[in-house]
Amino acid sequence: MRKILTLLVHCAMLLGIPSLSIAASCGQLTEPMTKEAIFERIKPVGSVESEGGVVAAAVTTELSETAGEDRYKSTCAVCHATGVGGAPKFRNEADWKPRMDVGIDGMLAIAIKGKGSMPPKGTCMQCSDKELRMTIEYMIPQKK
Repeated sequence: MRKILTLLVHCAMLLGIPSLSIAASCGQLTEPMTKEAIFERIKPVGSVESEGGVVAAAVTTELSETAGEDRYKSTCAVCHATGVGGAPKFRNEADWKPRMDVGIDGMLAIAIKGKGSMPPKGTCMQCSDKELRMTIEYMIPQKK
């Protein structure tokens, strides 16, 4: 079957039917292939500006309201759900109380540098400080 599919793809390319060859080799496309949709997917996420010899990067990526929860579930829960390596467990008052004494800025500084078994940024090197802050705010006990 695979040989037949490969033969069909090659024949389509030879006959100048590129869309058939793409569809046959890549399976069904799930994202729209309009010009606008493609430009939206490949647009820059930031820019670099130079003013007076100083270069400043401006990242335009916006975080959703659920960015903290999403990051916790995709990265942090591995350790914080069960307390692996001494990690404070998710929203556990006893675990978080001593850490909360330094405030959110202090906890953010610790998360960025890493502490104990937790590596810097908890392995999320692509996370911005804002995303890390939102994740910490999601993990700490919630006010009632």
